[in-house]
Amino acid sequence: MCSLVATGFSGLVKNSSFEIDADNDRVPDGWTHGAGHYGRWQEKLKKQLGRGSLVKGPAASGEHSIRISVPKNNEGKYWNQGWEGMSYRQKVPTKPFTTYTMSMKVLNEDAEGLGDYAFLYAMAGEHRQSEAFATIRFEEKPTGKWVRKSVVFQTGRHSHYTVLSVETRWNIGTIHVDDVELQETGKLELNRWDQPVSMNRLLPVKHKFNRPDSTEVARRFAAHHVASETRYRGNGTWESRATLSGKPGGEKQPPDLRATYQRVEGYLGAYAHTGNKIYLQRATEGAQHLVRVQQENGIIGDAYYGSGQAGVALIHAWQKTGNKVFLETVKRVANHFNTVEPSWNYNYNMMLTEAALAWARSTNNFETVSDRLETEMLQSTLREQRPWGGWAGHNSRIGYHCANMSALCQLHQTLPKQSEFDQPRATLRRHIVAALNRMIREQVPAGGFPFNHGQPGTARQNSGIVPALIHVHETFGFEQARQLLYGQMAYLSTDACGKYYWLPKNRNHLEMSLLHSEGLFLQWASTSPE
Repeated sequence: MCSLVATGFSGLVKNSSFEIDADNDRVPDGWTHGAGHYGRWQEKLKKQLGRGSLVKGPAASGEHSIRISVPKNNEGKYWNQGWEGMSYRQKVPTKPFTTYTMSMKVLNEDAEGLGDYAFLYAMAGEHRQSEAFATIRFEEKPTGKWVRKSVVFQTGRHSHYTVLSVETRWNIGTIHVDDVELQETGKLELNRWDQPVSMNRLLPVKHKFNRPDSTEVARRFAAHHVASETRYRGNGTWESRATLSGKPGGEKQPPDLRATYQRVEGYLGAYAHTGNKIYLQRATEGAQHLVRVQQENGIIGDAYYGSGQAGVALIHAWQKTGNKVFLETVKRVANHFNTVEPSWNYNYNMMLTEAALAWARSTNNFETVSDRLETEMLQSTLREQRPWGGWAGHNSRIGYHCANMSALCQLHQTLPKQSEFDQPRATLRRHIVAALNRMIREQVPAGGFPFNHGQPGTARQNSGIVPALIHVHETFGFEQARQLLYGQMAYLSTDACGKYYWLPKNRNHLEMSLLHSEGLFLQWASTSPE
């Protein structure tokens, strides 16, 4: 090991063995101390937080170590049993697109994991699940010995720093940490799915599909409408979350907003294609429900996911009906966008961003939201895109990937036409090309897409796929986006789609999702000839 103990500031990590605390504040110099990455949520549940502290002995080297302890009688075990304890973090300058090894020594005093989960992790980025997200898992039983743990990770194209976070997650008891190192060493073997993709040119599609027959899609939509009517509660509401998940007793629970805003978009699209007035009626009733449930602060359902998707649906409802109440409702969503704290999960930020941009584009009010785009509401998504075209961790799920891609398309469409925005538009195009390349590379022969990055051969329906591919095609006219769309629609017409949704348990969720996708396709097909 390198001689970090003698000086405390050797190598990339400052005070790596926690020996220096010049101001005696019990926080090692060069480190910050606070709640884990869910800290602002956990402030509401302080009784659940463990405690971290700088202690004198035991130590792997020198005299000091970090002790992180989660009480064994910790409350809230049903949800997050000692979730992330307390963290010590350090921001370390690193190079873009470079491989590093982070390591630390850990002594397990008496920690008990929840299942196999008792670990520490390093991050590259300010937010959990950000670029080059990597974990150091710690599963060893208490032995009284220090164990060196390490992880190799690669920074992304735009990463100029790495945030090292020493903390616990899902363990009960006490651990000690010492001798944290970060070295530009190690070799990261990239599998075929993690190989970088171009940001400047699109890959050729691997699978070719015929254009879906709109008459057949409309027939399937009508069948899903009939099924939907059996669960319609009136007043623009449908299933509860439990009913969507196939659980009993859901009919007595409040309706889920997803069941409304997805149907609003699906019904509007089908109405544009067929002229069936019952479709317009259901869409209008759903939009009116979204208006009714909006809070004074502009939130519809939740601060990011629900507000964003409901806002986009309401813009579409305004475009079809001319009802300015729908537009005013999204204006309040945009006002909320301008004040809410960015989420640690940037696909949630992008859902809300898309709604605000859709309102700005519809009302020619880009300047109202432009300042907010300079914050983490947008910048984290641009910064954290991985070289393979997608985003890490939770954000690698295909639905969230598509949410990011769709919002970037919305921004490209919303930017003013003046030449000063030519470079931002070009930058957005590069990010979208990379994102589409991820989908081209991962599309399965049946036409669908894996639920998570790097799961070849297994597809899963997600209601965000069709609108995102439509958005890319409408924004850039990419033939590859059209072909991917045809493939996704082909997949949705097969038994494989339903089987992967564990039918009949999730039949309700699947039918809602199909109604949404089919309706949007019908609208696109009406205006996009072969």
